[in-house]
Amino acid sequence: MGYPRMRLAPLGLLSFAALVLSLFITARPASAASATLLWTSPGDNGGAARVYYYDLRISTSAITGTDTTSWWNAATKIPMTGKTPLTPGSPETLVMNGLISGAKYYGILKSADSQLNWSRYSNVATFTAVTAITGVDAAGVPELVLGAPRPSPTTGRADVNLDLPKSMNVEALVFDAQGRLVRTLDHGILPGGPHILHWDGRVDQGGNAVSGVYWIRVSAAGLIKRQKIVVVR
Repeated sequence: MGYPRMRLAPLGLLSFAALVLSLFITARPASAASATLLWTSPGDNGGAARVYYYDLRISTSAITGTDTTSWWNAATKIPMTGKTPLTPGSPETLVMNGLISGAKYYGILKSADSQLNWSRYSNVATFTAVTAITGVDAAGVPELVLGAPRPSPTTGRADVNLDLPKSMNVEALVFDAQGRLVRTLDHGILPGGPHILHWDGRVDQGGNAVSGVYWIRVSAAGLIKRQKIVVVR
């Protein structure tokens, strides 16, 4: 099996690496910070076959020497319920809430095939959890913020919060796991401020979206934000 290469980053930093999703920030209580995990989905059997399961562990303790196993057994397991691995090479993202603001964390990710044959450990990612109110781009200017879909998983309708720093020409689309456009949510100029994008769970051709993983993508002024949503019928 291949094994995932990942990157952990605090909310508030923007990543410009290929196949890595942009980060976003939401308001949190002062005692509860958040961070976003970004990685590219690995493959099985030489990278061609899809993996089926993930196991993510984080800890405020560093790995001592080469004893990764002891660290792994003592680390906190992050719930991955509903996190279905995508096809090999796809960008993956996971928001971790309830972290301690200012604390330094270490994280390792493993993947498994359908027979529960687990991969080796990924690279060790380090990050410092932070609490923030608004996102900033590389120039320090507030940018658009796309919230997580709710509910997800959903049996139909879902809402997504969108905050715009100013009036912008916005395109909001829904893609399936294979990258095919299935629904247009909005296309036009929206004023600055908070908005709610609504998806009724239907596709543009008519009928309901089938069960599976979808991506809501919002683009405006050269910026692109994506959020994953799971449909269960």
